[in-house]
Amino acid sequence: MTRFLYVLLALPFLGWTFLDPVAKKNEEGNALFEKGEYEAALRRYLEAQQEARSRPELHFNAGDALYKQGKYAEAMQEMGRATEGTHPDMSAAAHYNLGNALFRQEKFQEAVGAYKKSLEQKPDDIDAKINLELALEKLDQDGQDGQDEQDQNQDQENNQNNRDNQDQNQDEQEQQDQQGQNQQDGQDGQDQQNQQEQQQGEQPDPREMTPEEAARILNAMKAREEESQKRRKLKLRGRRYDGNAW
Repeated sequence: MTRFLYVLLALPFLGWTFLDPVAKKNEEGNALFEKGEYEAALRRYLEAQQEARSRPELHFNAGDALYKQGKYAEAMQEMGRATEGTHPDMSAAAHYNLGNALFRQEKFQEAVGAYKKSLEQKPDDIDAKINLELALEKLDQDGQDGQDEQDQNQDQENNQNNRDNQDQNQDEQEQQDQQGQNQQDGQDGQDQQNQQEQQQGEQPDPREMTPEEAARILNAMKAREEESQKRRKLKLRGRRYDGNAW
């Protein structure tokens, strides 16, 4: 989930807020954000940035508005600037949101780094830990997929070589098969008799699993996996952070 930095950017006295154009534009952006008007909110944040570009809080809020619009690459850039802030809570939230933007773009290696940075600032953040674990799993999965593709290509090459060898030896094999056919006809009768005798002596294995038992085991495994996935669902919904970080 993303975290929205709800910063008033006010002077010590509330009445002075309206004398600060940067704070006023940011407040207007916050109000629009709360209404779900993310594009309009972004315009206010960008207007505020024109007068106070060095303030990371404005980049944080702009990044949130972009993220809500699905513009993850642009959100990543704004959140990257927000991570330069010195306030620990804001820095942790900015790195967390940066990780989510990277995750959305399937940049899992970079997302892992961002989540780790977030946890350095806020070690008890459960959501960051979950997302970090899932990003690491995605990395492992991508690595396995790449290995599988390489193995598949090698298998295709080997199969082609095998087919060539089979074509070359096919005539010789057919001749050998024809020579052995007469001998096999006599052996087949004896083999069939032996097989019948063997089947008569076989008994059902009492340890063999019944279909009902197999179904119960599979259902139990499925239920455990579903419960595990619920607990470890990727956290991408928005969070709000109240506070004046500057």
